[in-house]
Amino acid sequence: MGLIATFDSLVFPSVSIIDLYSHVFLTLFTTGLWVFVYRHRSFTFLALAMFFPSIFAITIHIYHGSFIRFISFLILNPQWSTLHWSIIGSLISTLSIIICCLMNYMIGWGQFCSKQLTLLSVHQHNRNLIYGWLRALGEEIGWRSYLLPGLLIHFYPIVALNISGFVWGLYHVPVMILLCYHPQSKVQYPIRTITVQFLSCWVSAFFYGWIAIQCRFSMIPPATIHFIWNQINPLLLGSIYTNTPGWMNGEQWKINGEGFMGCIVYFILATIITIQLR
Repeated sequence: MGLIATFDSLVFPSVSIIDLYSHVFLTLFTTGLWVFVYRHRSFTFLALAMFFPSIFAITIHIYHGSFIRFISFLILNPQWSTLHWSIIGSLISTLSIIICCLMNYMIGWGQFCSKQLTLLSVHQHNRNLIYGWLRALGEEIGWRSYLLPGLLIHFYPIVALNISGFVWGLYHVPVMILLCYHPQSKVQYPIRTITVQFLSCWVSAFFYGWIAIQCRFSMIPPATIHFIWNQINPLLLGSIYTNTPGWMNGEQWKINGEGFMGCIVYFILATIITIQLR
C-alpha cells in the first residue's frame, strides 16, 4: 500500500498503526503540557520539547523490544547519499529563503535594513551550533526517521506526507499560542501568525519528507537542513516565534519563511514533489 518495497533492503523495525498514533498523541500531548506547565520559562527552555519526537519514538521501540534494531537503523542505514542529500537539501532550503526575500521585496511586503547583519534574531538555543544541530536531530529522528517511514508502510506517499506535515504543524501550535499572546511579543495578528506557521510546517514537510525518502530515511540530511534553516531564516527574515526582525523588516506573519510567503514558496515545491511521487 505504501513504499513497502523501499523497506525490503533496510533494517527499519516494522511499526503498527497503533504505534504511530501513540507516537503522535504522546508527542503532541506532552508538548502541549510542557508549554503550559513551563509557560513562564524562557523560549530556550521550552525548546527542549524538540527532543520529544525522538524520545517517544525510542520509547515505543524499547516497549516492543526493537530498540537495538532501531538504533542500528539510525546508525548503520546512512550511505554515501547522506552527504549528497544533505548538501542538496541545504542548498534548496537556503534558496527558498532567498526567494522569500526577493518576493517580499518585489511586492513591497519587506524592506532590507541598512544595518549590518546580527545574530539577535537567531534564537539563543540555536546560536551554539552543536546544541542547535542536536535539537534539530531531536526532532528529525522522530519525524523523518520514525513517523514518516512508519506511515509509508501503511499509506501512499502523498497521504503519509500530508499526515506527517499536519502533525508537525500541530506540534508547533502550543508554543506559537504562548509566544504570540505573550505580553512582550507585540504580535499584532496572533491568529494569522499561528495559522500561517502551522500551514508552513505542513507544506514544508513535503520537502523534508521527500529528502528523507531519497536518502532512505537517514537522520542526517533532514537534521542538517533543519539546522541550516534555523540559522539562515531568522538571520535574513527574522523570527516568527519571537517577532524579531532579521535583515529584512516587515510583518513576520507575511514575510517569514515560516509565514505566508514561506507557505507560497513551499506550496509550489510541494506541488512539484506531489507530481514527481505520482
